[in-house]
Amino acid sequence: MPQFFVLPDNIQGNSFRLTGPEAFHAVRVLRYAKGQSLSLFDGKGGRFKGVIETINTDGSVAGPITATVKAHDVRAPVRLHLNLGLLKAGHWDYALEKATELGVASFVPVLTPRTVVLLHEVDRVRSKQERWSRLVMAAAKQSGRADLPLVREPVQFRDAIRACKGLTLMAWEGMKGSIASETLRLALREADLKRGAESLDVYLFIGPEGGFSEEEVEMAEAADAVLFGLGPRVLRAETAALAAVTLVLYEPGSL
Repeated sequence: MPQFFVLPDNIQGNSFRLTGPEAFHAVRVLRYAKGQSLSLFDGKGGRFKGVIETINTDGSVAGPITATVKAHDVRAPVRLHLNLGLLKAGHWDYALEKATELGVASFVPVLTPRTVVLLHEVDRVRSKQERWSRLVMAAAKQSGRADLPLVREPVQFRDAIRACKGLTLMAWEGMKGSIASETLRLALREADLKRGAESLDVYLFIGPEGGFSEEEVEMAEAADAVLFGLGPRVLRAETAALAAVTLVLYEPGSL
């Protein structure tokens, strides 16, 4: 059953109001009618069941909330923040979509000297954030997520690495031949033991098509980042991102 995103402000007491593209999709595309049930989520972890009571002239849909699907009492073991070197459009979109499905909590487009997307194009890149938000929304709905990951504005690598407030991991092609289990599993287990009842914030860095420079690796090591390899094969940036995301979420039990 498809689920529809309802703005938190459009949930008032025991009623909901669905607007914009979500209402259009429900009524005009899927042909939902009065009396039919809807699955709703608010992007913050809340899930609801509702029934269409009115279809307004402005296209919005309203009705009562008939059930609330409560979030799990236990917090997710890991909140994974993917700091990914900004990629060409198609590769970036693919990584964004699939990492949303896997459960990434936020995305940070990272700018480096080896980023193929030129720095003078950043303003144009920022204009794409609305499109990125739509991609994330569609992936969240398809995968049944109740929350929406945040897509932040592009930042320089040095600023991204300094902003990390938890376990920081960097996949580096300079460790070609080493495997993630040699370092990644131990780092995650040690951090997981220290987290207590709180979710573990993990900041994962994956380079752009051109990879990370030696200077960036030194900056990461100075910030106590754990460097790890992804085996003997040369992976595309988006492939490396999804492989690393899967490994990080699997180890503490998020997958």
